[in-house]
Amino acid sequence: MECLSFCVADQIDLSRLDSHFKKNYPDFIISRSRDVVKCKIESIKPILIYIFKDGTVVSWGIQRYRIKPYLNQISKFALHPLLFQTHDEFSYSLGDSTQIAPHGYYDVDCLTIDKDIDHEDIRLSLSYGFAQSVKLQYFETFQESLIEKYTPYIKNLSNKGEMYLSRNSIRQIIGEILVAKSEMNLVSNFLYHPKFFWRHPTLEEYYILLERYLHIPRRINAINHRLNTLNEVFDMFNSYLENRHSTSLELIIIALIAIEIVIGVLKFHF
Repeated sequence: MECLSFCVADQIDLSRLDSHFKKNYPDFIISRSRDVVKCKIESIKPILIYIFKDGTVVSWGIQRYRIKPYLNQISKFALHPLLFQTHDEFSYSLGDSTQIAPHGYYDVDCLTIDKDIDHEDIRLSLSYGFAQSVKLQYFETFQESLIEKYTPYIKNLSNKGEMYLSRNSIRQIIGEILVAKSEMNLVSNFLYHPKFFWRHPTLEEYYILLERYLHIPRRINAINHRLNTLNEVFDMFNSYLENRHSTSLELIIIALIAIEIVIGVLKFHF
C-alpha cells in the first residue's frame, strides 16, 4: 500500500474545504480539528486523506494514478498556491511493530505499522511527520533554485572582480533570501512539535520516529546555513557598493570644492 505526501500551497482554507466536502461528497466521512481535516472514504480498501492547514496533504491507501482528482479539489481552497509542488511517497504494510526502513532493493522507504494497534490516530501522528518533511522538501528545492540562480554572479565576482548588479538589485536579492528564511522559521511549524501531541502524548513517539528517520532537524539546519551563507555574500557586496558610492560622492565633493577654489582664484586675478 502507498502513503503519498504533497505540498501544494502556503496554506489551505480548512473551513471552506470542510464545508465543501460535506456538502458535495456525502459518501466521505469528514472530521476537522484545529489544523487538519481528515477525509475517510469507505471502500474495499479504506482510504484516508489528511489535509493540513500548512498546505500539505498526506494520503493513505490510494494509488498515485488516483490521487490527482482529490488534489485538484483540495487545490481550489489553497491560499497562495505554490509555483511548483513537491511530493514524496512511501510504501507501508501491517506487521509486528511500527518501524521504517529503506527497501532492500527498490529506491523507496518502507513503513510497517503494528497490526495489533493500527488505528487512525497513529496514521495521523505519522502524517504530521510526512507533512513536515514534504513541506521542508519544498523549501529545500526553493533554496537550491536560489543558489543556482545567484551562483553565476558570485563566480563572476571571483573571476572578474565585478558582480554587475546595482545596489537596488542587491537589496532585492537580500530581501528574497530573507523572505525564504522567515517563511521557514517564522511562518512554518518546523521549530516545535504539533499541538496535537499536547493532547495525545502517547502518540508522539511515532512522530519522533519519522522526525529522526527523515532527518528533519538536520535538514532545517542545513537550509538555514546555506541561506545565511548566501545572505552574507550579498550583504558583504552590498556594503562594498555602498562604500564605493560614498567614496564617489566624496571625490565629487572634493572636485567641486577644487573647481570653486579655481574659479575664486581666477576671479581674484582677473
